Order: sequence, then C-alpha cells, then structure tokens
Amino acid sequence: MSSSLLLHALSLNDRILEPNQLPVSGHVWAYDKESVGREEFVGNCLNMLSLLGIQNAEISWEDDIMAFDVKRKGQPVTVIISLQDDSLTSDYFYFLGIWICPQSDSFSEVELLSDGLDWQEEDLLQPAVSYSVRFAAQPLQMPDISSALGGEVFAQRLYGDAFYLYGLTEAYPIPSGKFIISPASHAQNHQRHEIRHALYSLRNLMGLMGCVMNLYDRITEKSEATTLCQETMDLMGSVESQSPTAAEWDALVRRNGSIALRLASESNEIRRLQSKLQGIRRLFDVILTELEVSDIKGMSSLIQRMTVPFEHVRDSLTDYEEMLRQVEKQSQILQPLMHSRMLANQQMLLERLLQKGVDDVTATGE
Repeated sequence: MSSSLLLHALSLNDRILEPNQLPVSGHVWAYDKESVGREEFVGNCLNMLSLLGIQNAEISWEDDIMAFDVKRKGQPVTVIISLQDDSLTSDYFYFLGIWICPQSDSFSEVELLSDGLDWQEEDLLQPAVSYSVRFAAQPLQMPDISSALGGEVFAQRLYGDAFYLYGLTEAYPIPSGKFIISPASHAQNHQRHEIRHALYSLRNLMGLMGCVMNLYDRITEKSEATTLCQETMDLMGSVESQSPTAAEWDALVRRNGSIALRLASESNEIRRLQSKLQGIRRLFDVILTELEVSDIKGMSSLIQRMTVPFEHVRDSLTDYEEMLRQVEKQSQILQPLMHSRMLANQQMLLERLLQKGVDDVTATGE
C-alpha cells in the first residue's frame, strides 16, 4: 500500500498498539498464554484473517509485534498481532487486533468482524476475551448508540468530561463487550494521547476481566474441599468403630495426617488466589483513576457492570474457604476423639491382659 492507514499512529517503539486518530473501529481478541502456544496462536490468526477475507498477512515468527496494512473487501485494514507488548495483561494473553477507519456512520463494519466467525464450525481456537470498539469523531445521539449496542446501555465519563464511554459487557462464556466512545463536544482538536490511552486502557480492563474469569474457572473446578470433607467423615466413622486393631490405628493416624497436610496446602492455595484477585482489582482501579472515570447521571454504570466478575470470584473464594474451615473444624474434633479412642483401646487391652494374668495365677494355684 502506498500509505499506511494507522501505523503512523501506533507507538510500536513503546509497544502500545492502539491508534490515535478518529474515527476508528476495531475488534480485539485475546488468547490465554497458559493454554495456547505461540505458534498455535499465530497459526490461528492466519486462519482467522483468511476467513475474514484478509489476505497477504505479513508474519514474522521472530517479532513480538506484527503490524501491517492490508485490504478487506477493498477497504484498508490494519492488523496487529501481539505476542508481547507493554500492556498490563500481555504476560497473560496474546492479542489480535483489526482496525479500520469507518467509511460511514454505520457501525456494521466491526459487527461483521465479530459475527463472521463460528469458532467450532471453522475449527478455530476460542478466544479468552473478545470485544469490539468504535471511537467516533463527533458526539453521538443516544438512539444511535442504543441501536448500535443492541441492548441496555451502560456508560461512563472519561477524562473529566472530554469523552463518553458506552458499552455492554458479558462475562460468560468468555469476557466480551461492545463499546462506543464519543467526544463530549464538537471540538476538532481531541488529544491524541487520550484517544490512544482510552483504547489501550479498555484493552487492559477487558484483559483483567479475562484474568478474573480464569480465576473463577479454577475455583469452580476445585473439588478438593468436598473430597477432604468426605474423607474426614469416613475417617471419623472408622475411628468410632468398635475395635480397630493396632495396625488399623496406624493406618488411621496416617490418613489423618494426609488430610491435615492437604488441607493446609489447599488453604494456602486459596489465600494465594485471594491475593491474586486483590492484585488484579488494584490494577483495575489504577486504570480507572488514570481514565478519570465518573458516572453519567441517569445512566447505569459501565464500570460496575465490568466489576461483577470480581464479585463472583470473591464470593466463590469465600464459599470455598468456608468449606475448608468446616473441614478444619471436623479435623479439630477428630484429633481428640482419636486420642481418646486410642487411650480407651489401650485401657481395654491392659484390662484384658491383667484379667488374663489373674486367670493364669488362679489356674496355677488350683
């Protein structure tokens, strides 16, 4: 192409991958680095671009960031593939972004990108995070925004009252969102660093939502607390049996020790996840502070909607921690019970031995 569509606006040296000129529309997909390999991600990007009608992708396996201009249906498109950049969530996700300069006031261009892919049917990797964003050059009317988002509109002010952010997010099955950002006034001299920073911050906010949902998946998949509870109850039933042998007592003590060690390990893991959740939330709040976010009177808060996954994870961690505390209480009851039963068994054994001795002396005397 003779001239670059957006790359002159991208800070590739600083590895910040968002444009700074308006209007612009884009779609961003993020892939979890723990479950998707580097080569697998790049191969998936090539398949996606081909299915979207984007050809001649310039892939360099040695580069952490690949950014190039192509055409899609005759329209200039900038593609950005990030294996590692300066975003807060780059350690967790690979990113694929596609950006276009809208040719009309229609919002259909981005919708075609997001709705044109069937992950399962096309044998594509499902992303961990997916969202579309439209940054308008002029103020927008609420009917147009509502029509474009296709649902209840949530909103925030950015940078005092310079821009308005509208959107709709979902946490399941993956964190996803549709966003529109528009200037608050018809001024033509919008701060370019604010445009880039708003888009960059949005990518980080969505990425942090993805991190939180990863925590949620890990917690909901956990079954160790239930297993420990059942094993503790089974052990208690064995301890209360009529007459465990000496060998059986040894096995019971070993089982109790194993449960205690696993309980301590699981408690440490939950504390680690709680600390990670708090760290993610602190980063989330720092971004909001940098964006100078404030509410719009009469409209539901977009930020409150985006923090719902945090509340779900916190509640899940609290519930799981409570299950572990119940197991710990059962263990605290079991330990003195085992000790008492062992002493009782020893006493019964001594009494039998003494009685046997008495019986032997009596028999000898006769």
